[in-house]
Amino acid sequence: MKKNQLISLAIFAMRNSIYQILVIIIFTCAAFAKNVDAQDFLNKPISIRAEQTDMKTIIAKAESLAAVKFVYSPQLINSERKISINITNQKLRYFLENSLKKYDVGYRIVKDQILLYSIPANNSLELLKSFDGSVTGTVTDSKGTALPGVSVTVKGKTIGTTTDANGRFALKGLTVDSRVLVVRYVGFISKEVILSPGNTDENISISLSEDNLQLESVMVTGGNPKKKLESSVALTSVSNKDITNRAPLNSTDLLKAIPGLTVESTGGDGPGNVWVRGFPQQGGYIFLGIQEDGLPLLPTGFNTNPSIDQYYKTDLTIQNIEAIRGGNAAIIQSNTPGAVVNNISYVGADKAYGQVKLTSGFSQGLYRFDGNTGGKISEQVRYNIGGFYRTDNGVVDQGFSPANRGGQLKGNMTFNFKNNKGYIRVYGKYLNDKVQFLLTSYYPYDGTGKPTTYRDYDMASQSIVPLQTEWSYTDPAGSAYNFSLKDGMHTKLGSGGFQFNYQTDGGWQITNNFRYQNTHTNSTYTVPAGIAARTAATPYYYPGGAVAPFVSGDYVITSSANGQRNSDVQIVNYLDLKKTVKNHSLGIGAGIHQYNRDDVRYTFRSFSEFKEHPSILLQSPTAAERTVQTKNTFIGDTRTLSLYATNEIKLSEQWRLDIGARIDNQNVNGDRPYYALNANGTVNTTAPSTPTILGYTPYDETLTNWAASLGANYKISNTSSVFARATKAYNAPNIGDYNASAYNPANIKKRPVYLGEVGFKYAKNNLAIFASGSYSAIKNTSLTINVPTAAAGTQALVAFGSTRTWSAEYEISYKIAKPLSLRLTGTVQDSKYTDYEASTKGNAAVMAEFGDRIYSFTGKRTERVPVINTELGANYDYKNFNLYVSATYVGNRFTSPSNSYKLPGYIVTKAGAGYNFTKKVSVRFWADNLLNAKVLTEGDVRGDQFRDFSTVTPGTLMIGRTLLQRTFWGSLAYSF
Repeated sequence: MKKNQLISLAIFAMRNSIYQILVIIIFTCAAFAKNVDAQDFLNKPISIRAEQTDMKTIIAKAESLAAVKFVYSPQLINSERKISINITNQKLRYFLENSLKKYDVGYRIVKDQILLYSIPANNSLELLKSFDGSVTGTVTDSKGTALPGVSVTVKGKTIGTTTDANGRFALKGLTVDSRVLVVRYVGFISKEVILSPGNTDENISISLSEDNLQLESVMVTGGNPKKKLESSVALTSVSNKDITNRAPLNSTDLLKAIPGLTVESTGGDGPGNVWVRGFPQQGGYIFLGIQEDGLPLLPTGFNTNPSIDQYYKTDLTIQNIEAIRGGNAAIIQSNTPGAVVNNISYVGADKAYGQVKLTSGFSQGLYRFDGNTGGKISEQVRYNIGGFYRTDNGVVDQGFSPANRGGQLKGNMTFNFKNNKGYIRVYGKYLNDKVQFLLTSYYPYDGTGKPTTYRDYDMASQSIVPLQTEWSYTDPAGSAYNFSLKDGMHTKLGSGGFQFNYQTDGGWQITNNFRYQNTHTNSTYTVPAGIAARTAATPYYYPGGAVAPFVSGDYVITSSANGQRNSDVQIVNYLDLKKTVKNHSLGIGAGIHQYNRDDVRYTFRSFSEFKEHPSILLQSPTAAERTVQTKNTFIGDTRTLSLYATNEIKLSEQWRLDIGARIDNQNVNGDRPYYALNANGTVNTTAPSTPTILGYTPYDETLTNWAASLGANYKISNTSSVFARATKAYNAPNIGDYNASAYNPANIKKRPVYLGEVGFKYAKNNLAIFASGSYSAIKNTSLTINVPTAAAGTQALVAFGSTRTWSAEYEISYKIAKPLSLRLTGTVQDSKYTDYEASTKGNAAVMAEFGDRIYSFTGKRTERVPVINTELGANYDYKNFNLYVSATYVGNRFTSPSNSYKLPGYIVTKAGAGYNFTKKVSVRFWADNLLNAKVLTEGDVRGDQFRDFSTVTPGTLMIGRTLLQRTFWGSLAYSF
């Protein structure tokens, strides 16, 4: 057949059904992504026996057996019709050229996909020849780069073709009623192009916009893989390109790309804080689960120590990030009612690929090397290995160098079975990284919520970490410890595991994911706990005995130095079984998460000057620089057994219903320290911590919780859908609750969580929208109110709080012009306490000073959660040049549940520019906090709820934490 006849007979369409997108493109970073040669799949043997079965089911079976992706239009090939096929151990080529061809279905290889199309009958050929309208053109991306393999079809007609290697296409046989082209390509938003009226010939240029929200891609985290447009879940994807543009300063910083999360990353590379949909917490990641390749890195629910953001690092080994927000997260991971974020690693490909990158932080002395590479060792074996190493002085100068140093090495190797039914993947990671934890400092209060300067001290750019960074301690039991502030939070983590994936002849998909992880963290940092004016009548001395001179206006800081030796061993295993039975996509699974802790924690008191890089002050010439205050231990094991099940029901082409349920059995056992005995010789469980532990009492607690979720999705069209979901989840106590030295069973209550959400998704031409509204409520969450007393220092009141949050979350991507696109993301939320009271009767020291009273915060806004948090980003691509600019607005927040001190809203900007010298060599420069915004992100979490700010004298020194100062960066990358 002549070439022009082949073009005119190329009648097919791409990507109209969920069955063709069960496998997503492995690499999304264009700098080093390589395509699999689909020709290799044609020789893979498959066996299929089907009698009067709809064609789409048979195609899905072949797709799974050959591990290849088919794309087609169900309407054009009539995939609903019943056919019979019987082949045994035949090559895929035979299936395509014999079994399908006799049903008038042809095929063509396009990049790493096999395109199926309808072969017209002879009468159709004659009809086509009678048409005289034609259109030719070129399809490119936003940079003007030609796109091969793009599907170009005539809307409502069986006429279509694909672009060649130069992005060109030609269509003949157009009539006056066939003047709309539908253009589709993986990773880009589908586009409809209206041709000129009449029956004239045309030559056009078509530019496709990248699917920045990835609404037309497949989400693989949790449940059955499905298009985001067809899912009833609030989903967010962060691609490798997004990571490059955003250039996150740390792992926490990257989470700002996800609506519904309120992220504070002002701790530098140290622990961050993430609030989810207004749930109350006092820091950390209490309601957010973090995964790496589908398994949790740490049980959900901890604050600061341990901090999950120290268990993983973002580097070139990460392919993309998937975030499940809202109700479905509770089915994916135990004790995770808010959200699950899964970091997905590269896993190798048929062709070798890689990238190395050198980065420098011009404003903080950063030097960092990143590398990642992968490829094929043999026909069955693929690999990927990468990691990073860096050293830098920190965003804020700590007075020593380097402040941050270390890196990680990650790798995996995939062994594909020769029968093409699955694989075994082994993987490992070694992380050795020390970071500085930037904490609160002092500023003169003026009511603006901004950090002001005292004398020449500026908390935004200077540090009050003392010059004396080293100390030693031998406890009464004879254990000797050496502590160093230079060590910061030093994490050493080793992990290894495997993934087993296999599809049986009966259609069951079996997946087992296992990981062993061993972590040791030395945490050494100092926290300011009070400040007082110095007087000439009270002398202070420097270490060594010299008198510290007195100057009017000097202050003395009281600090709490923390020296901790934390370790944990984790074993995690998830077994999942999935099968499609008619219109049901079934999933059942079981998991175990064993988490063993063995920590020892000391606090020391010290005094220091109030200035940059101060010296420790002594109250006598021979006094110790730091005096031990308390010793605590966390010795215990947590074992969580889980069972879960899901069912996604395809009620029709428009309606999908999904149901999920999970039950988790948690056992916590260990040894709880005690510090005093009662007069009768029994253990006094209420005695406060001291430097000496008298002994331990064993504990063994078991708790069972469950979660259930129901969702529905209605597909309005191929470009839009709506969804709704209702969920009952839970928040469980952790080992810290049971291990507390002053343990009280009454302080642990059931914490049910209720969520409801509705949403809308749309992706067409240059516009993509993902918007949702939600209701979230939690009951009886345990909260600690830290009360500053004059006689006994800071004392804790344990209370219970319940909240409700109404919120709206949105992601909008719009391509304004060929090189320019905008992305708007954000959250608007109203979060309030519905029941929150604390009685001074819970602590004798507080009651002695404040009397018998009840503090009530019912009806108040949840602290540190803004009403609005939104980001607008602009991306400009022109030839080899890229420019990215973003501005984030964070609305006002309250520093405490009393709502006594409101911090103002602020805008923080970042910008980056990159240039590709060649396809392999690129350079990029960027700046964070470009306009150097200065505003408090945190006030005095211990004292603000007990302070009447109308009576505070301006200039009074207050505690707080501020945005990180402006920083500049640059990188040079080589891709191959």
